[in-house]
Amino acid sequence: MTINQALRQRIRRRARFLCEYCHSSEEASAALFTFDHLLPQSLGGTDEEENLALACHRCNGRRYHFVDGIDI
Repeated sequence: MTINQALRQRIRRRARFLCEYCHSSEEASAALFTFDHLLPQSLGGTDEEENLALACHRCNGRRYHFVDGIDI
């Protein structure tokens, strides 16, 4: 399944046009942000809205397919 335009816009608005990990501004970025799967597709994640996060390229690339995190 692909992420359609309407879903992309809902996610961007939900995130207030900020990376949902580092909170950098999409407007200030030189590159378009991506849509990250919270549960990666390789581990069975879907393209449903609740499984997607707006992410800058740096955060999406660093996250790779990890699902564990540290809450500070």
